This record gives sequence, structure tokens and C-alpha cells, in this order.
Amino acid sequence: MEISQILENMNFIRESFGERTLRSFDLKRIGELSFSFYWEYNCEYGVVTAFSEEAGLKLDYLEVKSFTSLLPYRWNKVCGALTGAFWVFALTLEPSEFKTAVERLVDFHNETPLPLFKPPQMARLPKAPARSILCRNSIINWCKATGISPRSRERNFRCAAITADVALKCGQIVRELSPVG
Repeated sequence: MEISQILENMNFIRESFGERTLRSFDLKRIGELSFSFYWEYNCEYGVVTAFSEEAGLKLDYLEVKSFTSLLPYRWNKVCGALTGAFWVFALTLEPSEFKTAVERLVDFHNETPLPLFKPPQMARLPKAPARSILCRNSIINWCKATGISPRSRERNFRCAAITADVALKCGQIVRELSPVG
């Protein structure tokens, strides 16, 4: 998926839902919550629900689920942690900041050896860059680089930890680009 398509989706979200504000939030708590919420449903849910609970983002995940099929471009193959962050950006940043926010988050996700977040249950997860925003490719790249099976418990923890990493980076970017938080 091209950045231009992500931006078109974000503009469509903004036009449909309007601007939402965030209250001041604890960045560490955003990471912890997103990690925890990943296990309840999925990575996109983890990011959206963490911002809803900790930062007061008025967005229910059921709205996200039901609206996703209406987006100009389907992003069902894109890492859900990223799409969750794209929702946060679309609702809270000025549209003129969307491209900067998306590019910074995608670069972080693709180029940084992840995960950085250390789950208490598995603090020694190996790190490797995702090299792709696509979920499957990201997992395969990490598994090849680390020698860990895609069906392993470690891989599950990797995805949960990357959900936290993306939520944390999203929160940092929102703080830098908007007066909130």
C-alpha cells in the first residue's frame, strides 16, 4: 500500500468522523495498555483501545471495524498496529501533519529493530526490522532474521510487543505534532 493511499484513507476518516481531542496521557501507560489489549482481540484494537482508555480518544473499536470496509483503500493486509495508529493520527492531528506522521511511523516500524517493548513474560525477545508494513511480510522477515517459527509463542509476543512499540511511537508523534498530551 502506498503512502498516498494511506493518506486518502486518513482524510476519508477525518471527513467522516471529524476531529477528536486527546487529554493528557501517560506514554508508558499507552504502551502497557496496547500490549494488554492486543491479547483481547488484535493489534489494531490494542492501539485504538489504549488511546481511548488512556488519552480519552472518543472512538469505539466497533466503529473502526464497521467503517473499515468503507475506506477508499482496503488496508486489511497492513499491520493492524499501524492502522490503529493511522486512525489516531486521522482523528487528532491537523490534516497537514498526516504525511509527516505516517512517514515517521512507517520508517520507525520498518527500519528499527523491534520489538523495543519488553513484555514481562518474555523480556528477551530478539529484535529485527520489519522491513514492510504488511503484516505477513513483517512476520516472515522477523522470523527469518531471528530463526523463530511464525507459529511460536515468541512470535505472538513479538506482535504484542510491536503493538506497544507502535502505540508508543504514535503517542510521541502526536505529542510532537499537536499541542495535546
